Amino acid sequence: MPHDLVKEQRIAKCLAEIARQPDFPAFSTHIQEVMAAVEDENASLRQLTDIVLRDYSLTLRVLRMANSVCYSRSGRALVSVAHSITLLGTEAIRGLAGGVALFEHYRKISPGLKELMLLSILTANQTRAVAATINYRRPEEAYICGMFRNLGEVLIAGYFPREYAGILSERKENGLGEREACLRVLQFSFEDLGQAMAARWQLPDRVGQCMCQVEPSRVAADENEELVALRAAASFSHALTAAVYRREPEGAAARVHLLIQDYSPALGLREEDVNAVLEAGIRETRATFAALSIPVDELRLRKQAEAVLANLAAGGLDEPPAEPVAEAPTGEEFLHQISRDVQSAIKASGDFDLHGVILMILEALYRGGPFDRVLFCLADPDHTIMLGRLGLGEGAEELRAKFRVPISVRGGLMGTALVRRQDLLVTAGSSFAETEALKSVGAVSLGVYPILVDGVLGGCLYFDRLTARPPPAARTLELLATLRDLAARAIAIRRPMGA
Repeated sequence: MPHDLVKEQRIAKCLAEIARQPDFPAFSTHIQEVMAAVEDENASLRQLTDIVLRDYSLTLRVLRMANSVCYSRSGRALVSVAHSITLLGTEAIRGLAGGVALFEHYRKISPGLKELMLLSILTANQTRAVAATINYRRPEEAYICGMFRNLGEVLIAGYFPREYAGILSERKENGLGEREACLRVLQFSFEDLGQAMAARWQLPDRVGQCMCQVEPSRVAADENEELVALRAAASFSHALTAAVYRREPEGAAARVHLLIQDYSPALGLREEDVNAVLEAGIRETRATFAALSIPVDELRLRKQAEAVLANLAAGGLDEPPAEPVAEAPTGEEFLHQISRDVQSAIKASGDFDLHGVILMILEALYRGGPFDRVLFCLADPDHTIMLGRLGLGEGAEELRAKFRVPISVRGGLMGTALVRRQDLLVTAGSSFAETEALKSVGAVSLGVYPILVDGVLGGCLYFDRLTARPPPAARTLELLATLRDLAARAIAIRRPMGA
């Protein structure tokens, strides 16, 4: 049987075995959901906001990135995930969400995987730093390519620990390189498996293309220059991580010096550039670890990097100040700040993004209420039925799709509130009408705030809770009403709404 056919069969068998693991199907679906969320311009903002808000550590990371010097120019802190995504762009968030999801999933399986995932974060941050140094146009694309660079090794270590131990043994006892040891034990390489999984997850093509080691001296003259730069950045950063953090400190400076020489034709890096890349890798990784409540000293990063840098450049590496990672704001303070931000956006220009403003308002309800599901609804052209248009929260999309409330007494309590243009808050099913209203949406409490545009019922904000909690405070309800009025004002300025 041809060797390539044997290799493909073994990879397929390996993927099938991984897919049968109890923890894998849901995680695989989540990764694919993240990667699919940028296909449609409007849907992607809603979907990505929803994905980010479901993960507290990801929420912190997105807010931190948006408030970094690189992105924030106003001098005022951003607190809205929806606004942050608009600022950063969907590609950046897709890479961040996919990377954090990968990190969180595999670091919990075993101590060995935790270390591999921390090394992945280092490689990702170093790749982004290299991309910035060489003026690569999409540094966040470089980040995700670096993050997934050792996906194949992570999969083997996580799901085939016996084979992984055999590979490590071959390398240590027989002095084999990584690829040679993999071929002897698995008959395929880490990169082969990583590329196969990347294709299954429908990751961007360039992620898979960056999984193979680049030999700069063998780059063909007709290859795409941008792709060559990206592959070289990921390959260099992967090798840099291995040279500095995966081996004994002795000889690390010599290994890094050789890497600089090897990759100079493709990247043009100098020793001082590598100093900055290592510094950025540690600084950004420390911030990620802090957001995920993981101590940075697990990999002895500082000590090992200092040993290398001391031999590469004079002066060593000063300890940069630790960057505090604030809690993601919630509650009345968050509602108040979002109200101010929406008001500022509307006042600043009539050319504001109405879709983004509505999402910020929904996010405020979701986090500030807090509520489990929130919807923005619009009346149909005949003003007889209220229809769900946008939603956030677990199960909100399913609720949005079936949300059709007659604007009449036939619509029960919600329909009656809409007819009367009155705010509705049901916190317990103490009457038949209240019980029926809650039963119709499967909630234990709900609210409906009509949106009047120039005196005409144009839509409403819907919010609910799926578990019993104390009712919202009076101040919270006032702020919800303020956000509803801001939604009405924004719609009046920008009608008709295209979302």
